[in-house]
Amino acid sequence: MKRAILVSGKASLNQEIKSMLPLANYQLLASTDNGMEALRFIHRYEPDLVIMGWNLRGLSSSEVLQNLVLQHLCPIVVVLTQEEHYVLPEVIEADAHHVIVYPSRVLEMVAGIQMAEHRYQRESEHYQQVQRIEEELKTRKIIFQALLCIIQKRGVTEQEAYKSLRDQAMSTRKSMRTVAQEVLKGVWLPA
Repeated sequence: MKRAILVSGKASLNQEIKSMLPLANYQLLASTDNGMEALRFIHRYEPDLVIMGWNLRGLSSSEVLQNLVLQHLCPIVVVLTQEEHYVLPEVIEADAHHVIVYPSRVLEMVAGIQMAEHRYQRESEHYQQVQRIEEELKTRKIIFQALLCIIQKRGVTEQEAYKSLRDQAMSTRKSMRTVAQEVLKGVWLPA
């Protein structure tokens, strides 16, 4: 069973959500109505889901939401009452994973949780893809700089410089990036 933290100051909302969580395959780890305490709980317990209402003590709901979205720790479902409709643009702008209007049916809550999980998973995949591409670009830049260094110091063509870099990487069983960094540090140059 997955683990959830509930952050809300409304007793009726808390009771209803507590009863719905097992239907979505979640158990409640902790519940609080204080924004600072919520952040401490989330960092301590590392839940699989955060469900939060809007009226919190301590740190404001907006600050808690922005903090959680920036840290990208888990899916976040925001539950708003009909009277809190005025904060919907703020919640959307903060990029919560899903918004549910209270009172809600069990099916709406379960579907909302699943949508939040799906969106969070997609965000995580995109973030990892961006990280991978950024690393690849750094590697290409380092290799290009090393090639320029070899061309300038040895007076060879780009193809010859690349071949010597590749051959050195293969013979020493190092990555092209590592050998390129050695060239830039002056540790190795082709003969």
